Amino acid sequence: MPKPKPKPVGRPVLAKGEAKDKIVPVRLDPDDYKIISAAAKAGGQTLSAWIRHTLRTAGEQEIFDGTLHKAMKIILLERDSLMATTQELSDEIGRRGLYARKDGVTAKAKQINARAKKYPAMFECTSPGVVKLLVGSEPPS
Repeated sequence: MPKPKPKPVGRPVLAKGEAKDKIVPVRLDPDDYKIISAAAKAGGQTLSAWIRHTLRTAGEQEIFDGTLHKAMKIILLERDSLMATTQELSDEIGRRGLYARKDGVTAKAKQINARAKKYPAMFECTSPGVVKLLVGSEPPS
């Protein structure tokens, strides 16, 4: 009777699309490591997830000036199809805190639809409730 194959050593292979694409090595001094480890633990996240979230938030704030059409563009650029429903855009913009009206309420799907129609050089309404980012579009100044 043949011997069974031993289990492979190491971490199991992740499903396609689940593995992160790039690795960025960063050196931290012991005090910085303690602080970010504690912050990640307090937030109930892994250290890697906390770092990714924190860097993404900082990056979005760096390139974003708080307008709804730029928030829409940020979300749509992350989609392969450059398309999303107005409800998906509303939910994601609210989840990330990319835009809030003066009254503090997040933009609703109807407002996103109206903004897409206001900027025909940036967005196309492909069907009711679906917005597509036009390639090479720049927001108006």
